[in-house]
Amino acid sequence: MKLWKRASVAIKDGPSLIAADDILTAAVVKATNHDEFSIDTESALFINRHVRSNPSSLKPLISAISSRVKRTRSWTVALKGLMLTHGFFLCKTTSAESIGRLPFDLSDFGEGNSRMSKSGGFNLFVRAYFAFLDRRSILFHDGNRHRYDEESSVMIRLVIIRKMQVIVDSLIRIKPIGEIMKMDLINEAMENVISEILEVYGWICRRIGEVLPNVHSKIGKTQADLALKIVAKSVSQGEELRKYFEFCRDFGVSNAQEIPEFVRIPEADVVHLDELVRTEETEDRGEAMETDLCEEDAERRNGDDEGGEEREMKCELVCDLITLDENDEEETSSPPRVVDIPDLISF
Repeated sequence: MKLWKRASVAIKDGPSLIAADDILTAAVVKATNHDEFSIDTESALFINRHVRSNPSSLKPLISAISSRVKRTRSWTVALKGLMLTHGFFLCKTTSAESIGRLPFDLSDFGEGNSRMSKSGGFNLFVRAYFAFLDRRSILFHDGNRHRYDEESSVMIRLVIIRKMQVIVDSLIRIKPIGEIMKMDLINEAMENVISEILEVYGWICRRIGEVLPNVHSKIGKTQADLALKIVAKSVSQGEELRKYFEFCRDFGVSNAQEIPEFVRIPEADVVHLDELVRTEETEDRGEAMETDLCEEDAERRNGDDEGGEEREMKCELVCDLITLDENDEEETSSPPRVVDIPDLISF
């Protein structure tokens, strides 16, 4: 049976190899062949080495991969194309950050087929892998303009951390379904996923540790609220990752055999952030009530009784204090800078 399939693979890939007009295009065809039982590691390594030594070759390579996967109905070719593209990121190819949105769309790959068909689980796997990789590529492309560093505002750093948490969510949606998917090609794809999770989640944990000390009562409700959401997500995501690693370990993914100790955010930090958000909300309500009081008393400015005059004077004093506080903040702080928060991927 396998011999017949290999002959079929040669027939399917033969015309593309003949049509290849250079060695790189031929390598892409070989690396994304129709053979679901084998992986042409040599061609993939050749492509990655070539891109590292010749960054300008990435664009035509991505174009060749795109041309290859856009025309195919084979989950094998589509998945190998995604893995080849993902390899540029895993190998820390700097030029890969220039890709941005992937030039091909596999979001509805194989949707015409029944989920219960033989290839249904593989098609779902391809769609999930594409959703992650497209999101990751966009995020890292925008990262060229909005780098996470110590000079970035707290808000920008929080937004980028939140975006990375979304990347982890998209990674753990990549799951093989059923015994039929236990094969070398799927296992290698899952090894890529695990490697990515370990790197991205480790980055998130380090950055949360760096940015939380900078979240305090003077930073504002918006930032404190986002920080609280990030911390809460980190807690729940750690548990989701533990279950995901257990699944991968049982499935036989080699680099998921040891389940790491996922960092847990101290409960005191969660309580602290929650208090900041609640304090800001209480102060906002208090300021709104005082402003309303001023407006109501101003309408009684012509009242006859002395009590009305006293209330009016008290109201004016409160309003003046609020105005002075606002002016003090504007004068003591540096001129407001326009914060360009990266519009990377919708939460």
